Amino acid sequence: MFLMKEGKTVSDKKHSDILPGVGCDVTNCKYNTVDCRCSAQRINVQNEKASSKGETYCATFCARGTN
Repeated sequence: MFLMKEGKTVSDKKHSDILPGVGCDVTNCKYNTVDCRCSAQRINVQNEKASSKGETYCATFCARGTN
């Protein structure tokens, strides 16, 4: 599942409803910027059966220093 806004996917950078930025507190992720934003081209949040935010996770995570 890609991050969505008003029922529209955010994976297409040409779309007019793209979120301006996504915050990220995971400092050891290679997509985390100095101002705690996610720099990935798209975000994949997983666990379709989640009923709370604690049951979801960012499948886009990639540890710093890895490809």
